[in-house]
Amino acid sequence: MTTVSGRRAPVPLFRGLTVGLVLPDRAFGAAVDIDGLLVEPDLHFQATARSSRLLLMPRLGAFSRLLLEWENLPEIGTFTARTFPPGAGAAAPFDDDELHRLETWMRDVAVLLHQHRDRIRASAERAVRDASAGLDTSLPDEVPEHSHVVSAVIGTRVAGPSASTPFGVVDVSEPRILPSRPSTDEMLVTERSTGRLLGRRITERAGDEIVSVDLHPELPAVDEALLSSAYEQHIVREVLFDDVWQTFVHLLAGLEAPASVTYLV
Repeated sequence: MTTVSGRRAPVPLFRGLTVGLVLPDRAFGAAVDIDGLLVEPDLHFQATARSSRLLLMPRLGAFSRLLLEWENLPEIGTFTARTFPPGAGAAAPFDDDELHRLETWMRDVAVLLHQHRDRIRASAERAVRDASAGLDTSLPDEVPEHSHVVSAVIGTRVAGPSASTPFGVVDVSEPRILPSRPSTDEMLVTERSTGRLLGRRITERAGDEIVSVDLHPELPAVDEALLSSAYEQHIVREVLFDDVWQTFVHLLAGLEAPASVTYLV
């Protein structure tokens, strides 16, 4: 964090956050149905109000991906398998039987992910909230019936509140377009404990290009350095959210936590 005098403190160190994730008992204990087909796989789940998708990159270093997309029910979603670059003449990574096994497994996993997408989101939000409060552990408040807790240690640069500022934990809102200036978006910087407005980050855009970024303190004890540091923390909190989300997806699917997010001592 930065101090209110404008001096920038050291960048927060990469640290481990132990996150307890509440998995349904129906979660896959291990991906036994596709044993031997995956090598350090990467599984990504995206859920929006209109549609969802499950993307599997089955083998580290192999240019292939399997994609399941659906609007309402994953059981009737569209499944596609692609190898890159297409038409390169290389042998397909899976034969028809193996591909069918992978598709069946992905549809089964997608059903659970679709049913528990709110739990996945809530777990990621909890982890970010706890990490930004300075905690090294984020555990669920309760464990529903027919569920169990699995822990993972995830690496993050999210910092706790700085002793150099009087504001404790500082939050930054998602950007909103200003009604009077459609090319401008505004992010509000607030004190978590009180909701008090500390400042604004206003970004002017021309198409996809950023024209200018202005920081506007709202209190005498707030300077631009504090607002800039708060924004940097906002970005690493978003990264942590995504990492916890993907970890939950992997564990529910019976896979190990992704190596790219795991913290190793």
